[in-house]
Amino acid sequence: MIIKNPYNIVVPAYLDNEFFTTALEEGLREAKINITEINFEWGSNPGDNYCSCIYRVVVLYERLSGEYNQKEQLNLIVKSIPITKETQFLEDVGVFIKEKIIYTDILPRLEILGQDFKFGANCYYTIKSPTQTIVFDDLQVDGFKLAARQDGLDWHHSLLLLQQLGKFHATSMVLARKDPNIVKRLKNGMLCEDTIIKSNTYKHIFGSTLLQLISYVKNWQGYLNITERLAYYYDHFNEITLKSSETKPDDRYVVLNHGDLWTTNFMFAYDDPTVPKIPTRALFIDFQLSIYASPAMDINFFLNTSVQLEVLQKYRDDLIYEYYRTFSETLMRLHFPNIPTFEDLQHELRSRELYGLFGLYGFYPMISIPKEASGDSSIETWSDETFKRKKFDASFSSEKVQAFLKWNLKRMEALGVFNDF
Repeated sequence: MIIKNPYNIVVPAYLDNEFFTTALEEGLREAKINITEINFEWGSNPGDNYCSCIYRVVVLYERLSGEYNQKEQLNLIVKSIPITKETQFLEDVGVFIKEKIIYTDILPRLEILGQDFKFGANCYYTIKSPTQTIVFDDLQVDGFKLAARQDGLDWHHSLLLLQQLGKFHATSMVLARKDPNIVKRLKNGMLCEDTIIKSNTYKHIFGSTLLQLISYVKNWQGYLNITERLAYYYDHFNEITLKSSETKPDDRYVVLNHGDLWTTNFMFAYDDPTVPKIPTRALFIDFQLSIYASPAMDINFFLNTSVQLEVLQKYRDDLIYEYYRTFSETLMRLHFPNIPTFEDLQHELRSRELYGLFGLYGFYPMISIPKEASGDSSIETWSDETFKRKKFDASFSSEKVQAFLKWNLKRMEALGVFNDF
């Protein structure tokens, strides 16, 4: 068996012949596999994944059972999730077991219910020890690729993503009606007591981002009230951040939220050669923080982190309507009773504007760090104060970033969002 590592990347010792043999035998449902070659490369750009190591692996193998004898090739993505002091809070939330449940149980059922729907990659294999690891098929082989996170999504990408999200949310409601216990199994997401109250990591990372935002906003003419309210938010960080995602008595309905919906967590394919820059398919990746909750958590987070400002200024309402149209049509096709109305969705969106604010100050500045300055980003490096100040300066000093923040903060002020706390 040959192992190739042309770029000399660091590969954990456990990712060996035995690991991949078992992975293929389980994933392909084969009694006996013989691997002849394994090729390793990095599976993501430096700085794009904060909490995991992503490997792109090509495996050459033979099936030694039944009628198959020829050599075959399988392209895989291996996601390794080492637990460190800085990422322990993710372990406390159970991100690995949650992602395993999504890929091995929930996604297959959603795709059966939707009949012709596809929401994510196929999962071949998972292990918890020695390091939490999940093996998927490599979506790149099927033409999928990430959008540039620093650029933000244009109308075509934003529309397709929200249409796909509408199908995902709708189908998850059908599944929850058939199996109500799923809602109980997926009740903690990105913002919950385990991540906010029981750990200082969120306050340390995202509180610093909020302070940096305040340092800029206080110098913007016409933003005095917003500055004061953001300062109040910082002084009551844990309480207000937790409030943004808590269940409310007037919640209208819940869906399965992706839970971390920004540009590195979905991929696009481009199948029409006549319009090569317009996507035709979209799939979600990274389901570590999925939760059954208000659909507005996904929508507000996405709109406040991943869409170009010009698109929001012209088409924000249109994007929300197109999401709802796809959502309601999917529920009708799947014969779901009592379909939530557009007014129900509008209620949810306003009720969860604080969740969008968290995405705006907590994620958008990090997403917008120039590519050349983000290669060393990780949970560990973001715990260093000097590192954070340097990265924040690279992001907040951008006129594009400031324009995006200004417009969204003023939109929220007009809605009265800063009076919600």
